Amino acid sequence: MKRTTPYLLILFLVLCSSTGFGQRAISGHVTDKETGESLPGATVYLPDLKSGTITDKDGVYKLRNLPNSNIVFQVSFIGYKAEVVKIDLGEIHTRDFQLSPSAIEAKEVVVTGNALTSDNDRSSFSLTPINKDKLLTMPSTNLINSISTVPGVSEITTGGEISKPVIRGLGYNRIVTLNEGVRQEGNQWGDEHGIEIDQFSADRIEVLKGPASLFYGSDAMGGVINILEQTPARPGSVDGEWVSQASTNDRLISNSLMVEGNQNGWIWRARGTYKTAASYRTPAEWVYNSGFNEKNYSLTAGVVKRWGYSHLHFSSFNTKIGMIDGLRDSATGQFIDYQGNIVSSAKAKSRIIDVPFQLVTHNKISSVTNLLLNDNQVKISLGYQWNNRKEFGESPDEPGLFFHLDTWTYDVRFTRLLFESLELVGGVSGMTQFNRNHGSSYLIPDFDLQDWGGFVYMKKSWEKFTFNLGLRYDYRHIKSYSLYLDSLGNAAPSGDTLFKALNRNFQAFTGSTGMTFRLNKTVNFKFNVGRGFRAPNISELSANGLHEGTFRYEIGNPDLNPETSLQIDGEISWDTKYLVLSFNGFYNIIDNFIYYRNLNGEKKEVNGIWYPVYRYVQGNSLLKGFEIELDVHPLDALHFDNNLDYVWGGNITTSTPLPFIPALHLTDQVKWTFKTRKTSALKQPYIQLELESHFAQDRIDEFETVTPGYVLLNFNIGTKIKVQNQSWTLYISGKNVTDVKYYDHLSRLQDVGIYNMGRRITFGLVIPFGIYHKQEN
Repeated sequence: MKRTTPYLLILFLVLCSSTGFGQRAISGHVTDKETGESLPGATVYLPDLKSGTITDKDGVYKLRNLPNSNIVFQVSFIGYKAEVVKIDLGEIHTRDFQLSPSAIEAKEVVVTGNALTSDNDRSSFSLTPINKDKLLTMPSTNLINSISTVPGVSEITTGGEISKPVIRGLGYNRIVTLNEGVRQEGNQWGDEHGIEIDQFSADRIEVLKGPASLFYGSDAMGGVINILEQTPARPGSVDGEWVSQASTNDRLISNSLMVEGNQNGWIWRARGTYKTAASYRTPAEWVYNSGFNEKNYSLTAGVVKRWGYSHLHFSSFNTKIGMIDGLRDSATGQFIDYQGNIVSSAKAKSRIIDVPFQLVTHNKISSVTNLLLNDNQVKISLGYQWNNRKEFGESPDEPGLFFHLDTWTYDVRFTRLLFESLELVGGVSGMTQFNRNHGSSYLIPDFDLQDWGGFVYMKKSWEKFTFNLGLRYDYRHIKSYSLYLDSLGNAAPSGDTLFKALNRNFQAFTGSTGMTFRLNKTVNFKFNVGRGFRAPNISELSANGLHEGTFRYEIGNPDLNPETSLQIDGEISWDTKYLVLSFNGFYNIIDNFIYYRNLNGEKKEVNGIWYPVYRYVQGNSLLKGFEIELDVHPLDALHFDNNLDYVWGGNITTSTPLPFIPALHLTDQVKWTFKTRKTSALKQPYIQLELESHFAQDRIDEFETVTPGYVLLNFNIGTKIKVQNQSWTLYISGKNVTDVKYYDHLSRLQDVGIYNMGRRITFGLVIPFGIYHKQEN
């Protein structure tokens, strides 16, 4: 009965709220501010309702069946600066919008990565939105790989498929990933444990850089990757989308089909995705056993009405990934398989997935409900997900490691608007986890975890100035179970102790305060001070075993203390019609920072092979750095985009560099967009060249090796194609087109002498299609 209570509460609130509102409507005209001309096809979007419309041929929009609430409107059009306003629908029934032309490519401005929906310029947190068009046309092998070009974001990689996000030098359990309103949980502590999310299901992503513990509790000390729910189909329509990609090098083939509908506010969506890749090639060799297969499907059903919306999601992520162990024949230097045989050239570059490999299944059921109650909002997010991770290290038939993880999450937030300029938010959230081992080998013990917390937050707005302040309390309890092994290495009631029982509690107060100030129409300032908190994860506390695919033996430390951080973050931006320049600097002091090290070359023998032993240690540390973005658009056709980011990490206690810190990184892009006639089927064809410069990383821990610098040349050619009433997207992208031989500092395969991927060309096609659309009166 306890598990059904939250869902009954949602049903009760929805039924009550659906009868307590009068119907509201709003209409208006969207025009060019300089010429007064109408803008047909402009988008009017209401993020708190997950609904919107587009203007007709005269630039007129109409929205009906709206709540008696004060909610955010975003109005946007290609080639114009978007406008974000909050409108009281109880008093205003007509509202015209005048958009200013902007040569700078449109950037998303509405953010939801903090407690309130707001203009990004009004949020003191450092947050970067990424829209769907960029995600679809960015050649990548997975979701995290597709956002790794964001300044301040990098990735820890294991081959071509597994990527883990790193934000300003912090990764693993210091980054919370939210997917469709619910935090993603799938053993993020593992080096070769990727994010189990279909990359084509993402509609828009917000990357929150810096401590977000205030809103999301422990594990959000380094930032948040918020994958937002997809906007529902237009009212009265049934639409779809086909996405297809094919790449050279690893011969990746990706196909994804989505169909959705919206009938009188009742919405539904179904998506299926299939991806398959062979082994990839470096400039030196084919990397044996680096292929993968991925099958995903998802379903959404819900309702969008004047009282808000309620969505129910189900998703299933299924993948088989070859794990690269890097073992070679001592005489020839060629790869050998798990039976010790030299791998032929044909097998090395095939689609065969051999031992060792992973089989991962991640299923999730979640619901998100947002109720608009006049000047109040109640948002309820509930989720249950179960993750089966099988790692086959010695046999293709029986998994060595087999983790089964069950996770329940909840998040309830209440928002109230006072005096049209003061917003108050209060919330509670929690998580329950159970992990059980079902394999023949062990790395972490069985454990239970209970986590809960609550926060209060306020934001006061003036014409040019905003101020925010928040406080949170978190509590986490983790209990692990002892395990004994007999002489054959099997679990037994007594014998050699592999895991000792553990019972620990962690708690902390965190907070955040910040401000924004718009000096004039072009200059904007942000400043934020935040305190973060992270409890040690089960691997850091209790690991004791060989981790397949990581080339090491891991040993935890049950006496670790929680990490706490204090980060100062500041940003100044200058935004004009032809130029955008921003500088964001941060200074992050972390007490009891936890990481692993190989001390004095310690090794341990397992099945006749010697592996380095990595033990978890901690010490007071400092991370500091900056991101600079310069976007110049001197001509309608010409566009320059330049990004520079840098992170410095050091252990203050030992006066040594922190490991796994990304190198100084500079990206320079030049893009030319061709003009076409109105009658042409090609719309906005473009060509883009990119120079990606990674500097040498020589500030390393004693067990790391210096990574030389390198420069990659990339390109992108694409266009929109008008086919009847639809706009198709076609593109060709090239990565490392000069086939440079290089190691990325955060590539885990550098330890076994395997270079990153060589030249790779990707061909992509996105086909939207309309099945049915009922014309509105």
